[in-house]
This record gives sequence, C-alpha cells and structure tokens, in this order.
Amino acid sequence: MTDEMSFRCVAGKVNRRVALQCWLIAGYAMIAFGLGPSQKVLAASTEGDNLKAENPNVYVADRLTYDDNLYRIPALEDVTSRVAPNATRQDLINTVSLGLDGQWPISSQAIVLKLRADDNRFFRNDALNNTSGSGILVWNWKLADKLSGQAGVDYSRSLASFANTLFFARDMVDRTEYLGSARYQVGPHWTLTGGIREADTSNSAAAVQVYNFHSKSGNAGIEYATSAHNTVAWDYSYTDARFFQAAFLSVSSFNPNYNEDTTRVLLKYALPSGATVIDASAGYLRRDYPNATIGAFSGDIWRVSVQWQPTVKTQLVFAGWRELKAYLDSESNYFVSKGGSISPTWVASATLTFSLAASWDDQNYIRSSSSALSLISRHDKVVADQVGVAYTPARSLTFNFSYRYEKRESNRAQFQYNDNLTSASLTFKF
Repeated sequence: MTDEMSFRCVAGKVNRRVALQCWLIAGYAMIAFGLGPSQKVLAASTEGDNLKAENPNVYVADRLTYDDNLYRIPALEDVTSRVAPNATRQDLINTVSLGLDGQWPISSQAIVLKLRADDNRFFRNDALNNTSGSGILVWNWKLADKLSGQAGVDYSRSLASFANTLFFARDMVDRTEYLGSARYQVGPHWTLTGGIREADTSNSAAAVQVYNFHSKSGNAGIEYATSAHNTVAWDYSYTDARFFQAAFLSVSSFNPNYNEDTTRVLLKYALPSGATVIDASAGYLRRDYPNATIGAFSGDIWRVSVQWQPTVKTQLVFAGWRELKAYLDSESNYFVSKGGSISPTWVASATLTFSLAASWDDQNYIRSSSSALSLISRHDKVVADQVGVAYTPARSLTFNFSYRYEKRESNRAQFQYNDNLTSASLTFKF
C-alpha cells in the first residue's frame, strides 16, 4: 500500500470505521504475503543482547500510522479553534528509520550499542514534522569473580504528547541518562548492590521549558539468592530533583524542586514447574518539596507481575501496581497511579506471533504543578487496549501490524479524549 493510497483512506470526510478497514486490509495482506519456513527473530529494538561481535544488526524500517485524534482533544471540540486554523484531527504519519544493534565481548567484559534514528512526516499537520531517535551505550564490566556491574548512557528524543501539557505545537523532548551500578558477591547467597544515576530532560518549545528537569539519585541494597531464579532483596534509594525554571513556577506558589526517599523489599520467585514466575516489590516512598507548602507525598508503593507460560507457544502476563509517576514530557506533574494490565502472547508458528494487551490506570494528581493548583485535585482514568501481529517470512524481513484504542476520563474536561491508533511497518535487516 503506497502513501498516496493510504492518504485516500482518510481524505475528505471519511469516518474512522472506513479508515480502520483500510488498515485492516493492509495488515491481512502482510500476513498472507510470503510462504515457507524461516527462523523466528525478535524485534529489531531488542535483539542487541543476543548478537555476536562479528554480526551486528543493521536495519532499516518504514512505518505508516493513522491517528484519528492526533492532538488528544475532547470529541466535541473543534480542532481548528483549539489548535490552529489549518490543523486536522486525523492524520497519517510516515516514519522511516535506520538502526544498529550490536554487542562486542572483550574478555569477560561486553560493550552493548543500540542506535536508532527516525524521520517522522505528517501528511496534513506538517508543522509537526520532526527527527527523533534513541541511543544506548552500556559497558557490562566484571572484575575478578565477585565484582561486576554496568556503566552507560541512555539517550532519547521524541515528540511530546499533546495530552499531558495541552501545548499544541511541535515540542521535542530530549532525555539523557547516565548510570553506573555495581554488584559484589559476598558469599554463595549474599550480594551487595549499589548504583548512581543522573538524568537531564529538556523541552525544545519555550512555552513548556518550565518542565526542563535534572535529577541525581543513588541506591544501595542487599540481595539473598536461594537459586539462580529465586531472590529476596532490600533496597534504599534517594533522589534530588531540580527544575531549571523553578523560580518562574514559584509565582504560582509552587516550586517543583523535591527530595525523595524510597525503601523497598523485592522478590523474584519461580514456581517449581518453571511455568510461573513472580516478580514483586513493596515499600514506602516519601517526597518533600522544601520550597513549597503543597505537593508533599508519603505512602506505600508496590508492583506485582506474574508471568505464566502454560505452553511453549503461549504466555500470559498479569501486573498490578500502586506507584508515584509522571509523564516524561511533564515531569513536574506527578500522580499516584493505581492500575493493572494483562498481556497474552501466542506464537502461532516460527513466523507468526499474535499479542494482546489491556491496561487500566487510576491517576490521582498530588497538587504539585500548575495543572493541579486549584481547589479540586485532578483525577484521571485511562483505559487502553491493543492488538498486534508480527510476521517474519525471512530472517531479514519482519512485518508488524498493530491497533490501539485509548480512552482518558478526567474531572478536568480539557484532558478527556478517545483515540484510535493503527500502524503497519516493515523492517529489513542487512
């Protein structure tokens, strides 16, 4: 399907159902294309850990995405009055990507490199055209038999979500994170752990640079292992966060700089059958805003994930959580997240994989930003469902098709929206 044909699916006043049918036909065509055995491969973005030094993975990809609510605005609002006179609610986005995944072992050490650059072009809202990407460089180091760890840098650049800031122009979010960690094997069962992390997040648009953010954190803990798969650990972490324009936000009686202490107990346990793995953590988090009279939070946090693999070809993952979170492009806007998800996967054959995902998230904002500074605290509920198909007719070639529906309800009318997102992509590995 060419870009021109795809655009005709949404040109004029075609409704969402017709557009979705166009993409479903394209997806089924991809699945039907090509016969014959092939080796099942992982997605290009996750292969690097298994690559040999002499065979780094270079790939190109092309993805076409149809978004029926690009700016994430309420259904009854006119997009031209809310955003711009020439803006449209629906759009097609074409993304051309070039990437590299590789791992180079050096004695007992290893260097892991993952690079990806994306050129994103919008058919109608072309003021949003941008270049995004990501890069990860990690050194897995080891000293003698007892001391090991990681050192690295993680970079990403992406278009900010319009749902979080209500800023409806192009805003590119750059995040750079530096990390270092170490593990010291005290005995056959006990391990001491520790790490440091520093991160910078910046927004390109001047109107939202109040979210520019710098954080430093460190953690230390101890782990007890009864086997290679079963561990119990205790961990303490401390974070110091600073916003570059905190003085500007303080005119609204809020300075978002904060300090945070977190204590957790972590458990990983595999049932004797090996078909079920439990990964859980529970603890207590305290956050203080030294320069503000509002926004402080203290309370329990937890996360539980259960992975069940009843057969070789099927897997089901359940998860539930209560955590303090913020979106990357709105770092000062924190909320208590209580939710759950379920994600089944079926490997139908060596070439064909189906996946589903459903999640729900109850978000209570902690009155720590301009969107929460009012007599009534913001409260959102987000529900999302997704289906995906991956087809690999040859080791060098992968087709992916996905459809996602997301609905956000909020006691603030401007944050409510429904969105349908459909995409099809082709990845070729050299």
